[in-house]
Amino acid sequence: MKHLTPAAALTAILLLAAAALPAQRELPYTYQGTVHTVNVGTGSLDLLTGVGHAVRVVKIRALPTTLIASEGRTIALGDLAPGDVVRADCRLTDAGLVADRIEVKRRGA
Repeated sequence: MKHLTPAAALTAILLLAAAALPAQRELPYTYQGTVHTVNVGTGSLDLLTGVGHAVRVVKIRALPTTLIASEGRTIALGDLAPGDVVRADCRLTDAGLVADRIEVKRRGA
């Protein structure tokens, strides 16, 4: 059996790590939070998320194929309003977070 030289072994490890990066980018991201703003023109929404005292704003893009639902009905992005509590199932792309599904959990006041 042949043994790999240290340089060949290092090259193999680096190539495997580089090949794994695109697979990691397709991991799903799920956010639950309160809609802060909706921009129908750009097809995006800003979601306030947080745990404890750590609050952040996450920008999520919605595509025409994004399923947006409320109470079992499909709705349009423009039907979302600030204050709505949603769950967004997203994936990371080169252009940022893109939602595959957005579900309204509770309508804002």
